[in-house]
Amino acid sequence: MIDLTDLRKGILFTMVSAVAYGISPILIRMTYDGGATGVSVAFLRILAIPVLLAIAWRYRIPLSLTRREAYEVVMSCGVGFGVTTLLLFGSYAHIPVGMATTLHFIYPIMVSVACVVFFRDKLSLPMVFALVMCTAGVLLFMGDMAGVSAKGVVMALVSGLTYAFFLVYVDKKEIKNMNHFKFSFWLSVMLTLLFGVYGALTGTLSLDLTPGAWALCTVNSILCAVVAVTALQIGIQLAGATTASILSTLEPITSFALGVLLLGEGFSATKIIGVVCVVIAVITVSAKKQKQ
Repeated sequence: MIDLTDLRKGILFTMVSAVAYGISPILIRMTYDGGATGVSVAFLRILAIPVLLAIAWRYRIPLSLTRREAYEVVMSCGVGFGVTTLLLFGSYAHIPVGMATTLHFIYPIMVSVACVVFFRDKLSLPMVFALVMCTAGVLLFMGDMAGVSAKGVVMALVSGLTYAFFLVYVDKKEIKNMNHFKFSFWLSVMLTLLFGVYGALTGTLSLDLTPGAWALCTVNSILCAVVAVTALQIGIQLAGATTASILSTLEPITSFALGVLLLGEGFSATKIIGVVCVVIAVITVSAKKQKQ
């Protein structure tokens, strides 16, 4: 029997995570004007580590890892989340950011397929409908793909596959029950190490930023590490990977809305229909889970 209170919390936390992640691209885009690069922004997740350490100290959260926890951190945070970020940020050099993000959002389908095929999870008709609607909504954001780089497209698509691995791995392994702030701390550590090495080897790690860009990077790091990651882990724990992946499609909707409101970006009837499709998918998932 599903605990309705926990389920509602899971849905709410996943939505909070999606909105926080949706705000992040707007902040990142603004840091580029101050000299930052995608690699710099990812590396500067290090700015959130002192905050997470303070939270751990305040609430006496042990940060040491057992051998099994260390393995699962490397697999989920390094292989899953880290490689996803590398691929997605790398695709930005070849195709528009909006298109890359849209292609990345194939992961709800990948998560659902993986859970059904490998873990024999049941996918009800309303959940299938929700998947179709969220996929249609995301595709309506894609725009014209004529003349775009095949390399960029492949990198963005594979980033969706690796992110699906991350979500399913966290859902099905013991790491799901790790303290949320401890999980976010080690995720930030893994990203800092991965992008520090990558940036040094490729010469793409620029730390010559304006004060405004430093401030935005700090806000973005704390927003992602303290709010988005912890809320997503709680959402996966309470609602499951499939539900969390579908609800996470609120992320591009948030970015789209803020882009229109704050950056003066244009919008079209097609994108409005895409928003409606995603909202219908979210309502369908929430209603189906509560009926259970």
